[in-house]
Amino acid sequence: MDHSQAVAARLEFVFQGIERTAMAGIPILNPPLCVSAVGGRQWQGEWLAVLVTPWFMNPVLLPSGEGQAGPRVPTGTKEHVSSQAGRFEFIQAYEEELGCYRMCSLFSPMFEFADQESAQEAGRQVLAELFNREAEEDEDGDGDGDMVRVWEGRLPEEDASVLDEVETAGTPPSSQPAGLTRRWLLGLGDKEETTA
Repeated sequence: MDHSQAVAARLEFVFQGIERTAMAGIPILNPPLCVSAVGGRQWQGEWLAVLVTPWFMNPVLLPSGEGQAGPRVPTGTKEHVSSQAGRFEFIQAYEEELGCYRMCSLFSPMFEFADQESAQEAGRQVLAELFNREAEEDEDGDGDGDMVRVWEGRLPEEDASVLDEVETAGTPPSSQPAGLTRRWLLGLGDKEETTA
């Protein structure tokens, strides 16, 4: 097992425990989903993955090596992290088994996702967008990339109109095909987000 797999396994183990204890019986859980860490990679001296759970999907930054937890930052401290797609707000968190880590609130709750496969595919697309150099420039040249819109809850007019059509027709986003499209992913960003 390489280091990224070990980190993913530890992250999943901790949040599976949270699901069984602190989150047990909470109505925001989406039963078809389970805890999984998607697309782990080394980045800027840390380990980055998208954590999918039945109650949220968040990019997570963890120390890249054992014994490299660094100074303890107060839980709830917010800071901006820059990627090729823009700057995003991460919140400091702590779990005994993980040490200090940071999360960026993306989706919560998770009822937009019909199954684990579609949730994990969305996680992979989120990571791809974070490292998309072209995301810095959109067609209008205003410098806002797709991921910036997702995090800020803003959509281009054409994407917002597609989401409105889906909602007007009474078709929930979870009914979309398993092959998640970028447009559908952006549509999810228009929903109200809460911090896990």
